[in-house]
Amino acid sequence: MTWQLFDGSPQQWDEIVVRLGATTPFQLSSWSQFRESFGWRSFRLSDGGNNQAIQMLVKSIGAVRVAWAPGSPLGEVSAADLAELALNVRRILGGAVVYIRLGDHRPKDPGRLERLREAGWSACSSSIGGAETLIRTLDQETGSIHDLYSSNWSRNLRRGMQRGVTANVWDAPEPDQVALLHREVEELKGSFGAEWRGDSAAVKRLLDSFGNKIVMVKAEDAEGAMLAIRAAVVIGTNGFDFLAATSSAGRKNYASNVALDALLSALAARGVSRYDFGGVDRVLNKGVFDFKHGAGGIDHTYNGEFETAVPRLVKSLVSKLVSFRLSA
Repeated sequence: MTWQLFDGSPQQWDEIVVRLGATTPFQLSSWSQFRESFGWRSFRLSDGGNNQAIQMLVKSIGAVRVAWAPGSPLGEVSAADLAELALNVRRILGGAVVYIRLGDHRPKDPGRLERLREAGWSACSSSIGGAETLIRTLDQETGSIHDLYSSNWSRNLRRGMQRGVTANVWDAPEPDQVALLHREVEELKGSFGAEWRGDSAAVKRLLDSFGNKIVMVKAEDAEGAMLAIRAAVVIGTNGFDFLAATSSAGRKNYASNVALDALLSALAARGVSRYDFGGVDRVLNKGVFDFKHGAGGIDHTYNGEFETAVPRLVKSLVSKLVSFRLSA
């Protein structure tokens, strides 16, 4: 196979992403459009028949050229394909020091992992995102989405509703309100590692970039005060957890449960049958893990992140630098 620069439209690219079974929102043209406002540039590669594809974000850190491709590669690839991919990216980027990282979010597959290693890619010692997530079905033909909630999660949902918390799809989200709520969460819990969530202009760019691919719900109290938001990106019949924030008052009133229940119901009504909770850490962030697990999430392991660099001697150092400074 020969990787070629994709010269089609963003819409044509997204059609390929959907067809090849995107496993994150980060291979969509919307994500590259959004990240370009932060100084990234992007390019896309595919084979002649568009059966393998990858979108890469590129940035320079000093003399180092960094290429980061979360959620890739799409399609079935051989060891030769993966080795050729690295060579083509180096050729496109130029520079004396080139660092390339993939984030393969397909289900863990020993054969695919072996092909990556055979092609000269190595598992990242310092990862940007985790390799663990939780996934649940939203297929209502097999019953109500509530059937998968744990008894404790269902009890907290009822408590929220009994306290007058309601949640509905927010058709025209207001960036200022979304950012304000995220800033409150940062004050309570510390940095998200993606500070743009608290910036009104950045949130607006995100919403503009994704358009109707984002479904957002807003939870309010009986007086109409916003308590929580939760949003997902929809790709075909798959939904991906994308934004979530709950105020201090919302925490006391179980607004997170009400918001997530409303979001899952809205996605099921749109024909989404599979929901990825967007990564978990059962040790360092046990509360979030328990919340997502209680909502019906089942353990799922990605292939993880892989890297290569020229010269190879700089790979470990650059990997740590990239992991510290960048987020998906």
